[in-house]
Amino acid sequence: MASHNQKLSDEDFVKLYETVGPRAIARMFDYSSDRPVMSRRRSLERIHQRQINAPEAMMGAVKPEFPDWQEAEVKNGYMVAFSDSHLIPHHKSTAHKALLKVVKELQPAAIVDMGDLLDFASISRHHRIGWDRQFNVKDEVFWAKDCLEELGDELPAKCKKYRTRGNHDQRYAGHISNNLASYEGLKGFTLEDQLPDWPVSWALKVNGEELFIAHRWKGGLHGPFNNTLWAGVSYATGHQHQQKVYPLTDLRGDRWGVDVGCMSAIYSPHFRYLEGRPRNFRSGFAVFRFVNFKLREPKLCRVIDEAKGLVEFMGRDIQV
Repeated sequence: MASHNQKLSDEDFVKLYETVGPRAIARMFDYSSDRPVMSRRRSLERIHQRQINAPEAMMGAVKPEFPDWQEAEVKNGYMVAFSDSHLIPHHKSTAHKALLKVVKELQPAAIVDMGDLLDFASISRHHRIGWDRQFNVKDEVFWAKDCLEELGDELPAKCKKYRTRGNHDQRYAGHISNNLASYEGLKGFTLEDQLPDWPVSWALKVNGEELFIAHRWKGGLHGPFNNTLWAGVSYATGHQHQQKVYPLTDLRGDRWGVDVGCMSAIYSPHFRYLEGRPRNFRSGFAVFRFVNFKLREPKLCRVIDEAKGLVEFMGRDIQV
């Protein structure tokens, strides 16, 4: 069998290998495996001192569903960032109502949904708690569309919209891809198909490397501080629901680690897994102001009283 393989000149073998890959060559010569083909490839690599690669498609190259980063630019103005909405169909939290009011007032240049817009408890890998009611995916998605459309009505026409993917967001396509892979490629089977006006990535770079925004990175009590320490730039995340701003100053000046908090009420039924325990959560969102592309100190809009619809922002109490 090896003699058939050797009938190909070195040049022809390399061209064929790089065109169709080792398995196709093995089938051409009726090999029981592709081992003789791989053996000759290694021999030629040693002789010619270069790699001989199969076509990208044969190597199972990763084809990302969405990019790692998007890039945004705000020269002068505001960017509003909110996270962890965990939307409940037909209900608006106090932070949600405050967001509508604040963006109408500020007319930001950009807005970012930092992930976990929806909870998707019904398709979670975690088991259901007793007979607790769970919202179905259709109701959650339709409510999210309605909420984002309402938010869009309060934004200026030129406001840029962005999303970063959260771990709960991943449940939508992840549940399908892991259980019904044969449906791959059909429209409607990703969350992005449902929310086309909000392009998604893992993270958002603002004004080059002035600010990074992502759903999550380092955890723990000092997570936001460690994010900016290790990134070397201002860094904003959600995920931990704690809402805080950590300043860090070095020889290059000021930067900030920001946890933007959660849009959901801190005693939302989505957090029943905490079994009634106290939680170090704060409900609200963050506002970033840029002057000549440089970030000023981030400001937080924080819910003071969920039941009374009271928030605090920029030294003012606001009723929503």
